[in-house]
Amino acid sequence: MQHIEQHFSGSDTVRDVVIGMADGLTVPFALAAGISGALTSSHIVVTAGLAEIAAGSIAMGLGGYLAAKSEQEVYENEISMERTEIELMPEVERDELALIYEAKGMQRDAAHALATEVMADPQRMLEEQVQEELKISDAHTSPLREAWLTGFATAVGALIPVSPFFFLTGTAAMITAFALAMASHFLVGAARSVFTGRGVFRSGLDMFVVGLGVAVIGYYVGVWVASLL
Repeated sequence: MQHIEQHFSGSDTVRDVVIGMADGLTVPFALAAGISGALTSSHIVVTAGLAEIAAGSIAMGLGGYLAAKSEQEVYENEISMERTEIELMPEVERDELALIYEAKGMQRDAAHALATEVMADPQRMLEEQVQEELKISDAHTSPLREAWLTGFATAVGALIPVSPFFFLTGTAAMITAFALAMASHFLVGAARSVFTGRGVFRSGLDMFVVGLGVAVIGYYVGVWVASLL
């Protein structure tokens, strides 16, 4: 019976969503906690929260775009350099590929023959060298996709702790925001286990602790600032 392994292929998407939502949850909630500790006006919390959502999602989106663009440029440069080496010193590249085949267990003569066969097709040779020597392939990440996905995830995450202040005021708003933010931190952290291989509970707990620490610090900093004014 043939064994077929199933591998998760959406790790980049999950990564972008987790990073975006984690940032979106943490910063606006810290801001909301801090302002709530200093002021009682939900209007101010909402205004500041929306401003942070806009700024944070744009910043994360741009960060995702630049990171993906840089990765793409690095891949393209490495592949271009390898293409040039194949054109200028094909025998050296052929011998390198033969050594790689030998390291995988092929006999020396068979490895050299296969490398020679591959060298006859420059495009195939490039693909083999990129995969076997450089251990990379063409960048599969789209900078624009990274930008909107990370930015959108940040905005969604940021709305969670701010949303209670649209409908509630004072302590009720703060408690609701805290409960939603903590639950969301745990769920987002648990989602990391999909591509990290860690336990769901442990991954969720890590994010929960981070969110809790940020909330406590934000709240008491707000109280401290208010006492100085």
